[in-house]
Amino acid sequence: MSEQLCPLCQQANLCKAGTAEQNQCWCMQQEFPAELLAQVPDQNSCICAGCLKRFRRQAEPVQQFKPH
Repeated sequence: MSEQLCPLCQQANLCKAGTAEQNQCWCMQQEFPAELLAQVPDQNSCICAGCLKRFRRQAEPVQQFKPH
């Protein structure tokens, strides 16, 4: 698998790991939940921002409508 592709969705992950700019990569300011990392088949590819956002959205508790 290419290190430039997200292992979950196969789209470009835009990660700069392994480059001179790796400390400036978007992923360095993010926290990746263990539950999401457990879904990655190999640890050589970074999860993309879209998959991280999608996971967080799905993990949010559903707010139920309560009439007054």
